[in-house]
Amino acid sequence: MSKNRTRRLWLEIKWSAPYAGRNEVRDTLIRSIKNGDYEYPQKWRVAIGWANKEEVELNWGEFTKEMKRSRDSSPGFDIAVISYLENLGDAP
Repeated sequence: MSKNRTRRLWLEIKWSAPYAGRNEVRDTLIRSIKNGDYEYPQKWRVAIGWANKEEVELNWGEFTKEMKRSRDSSPGFDIAVISYLENLGDAP
């Protein structure tokens, strides 16, 4: 039986994606999470920061590495990151 974690998670994602707008980056990252490979174009740089408490500094790491590491402990991290990305909305 798996644990059902409900603690709050603070997230931030930063990227540098030449020739790609926010919507393309968002959609690509969501697709990569749903595919389970967490991959994005080689020329992009994507970092994810996360924390379990509001008062602490975010832990930062490369997106693919951090996502793969987190999936081993809980599928909830994937769900939280997808929700974060979906809440970015469409760029004007």
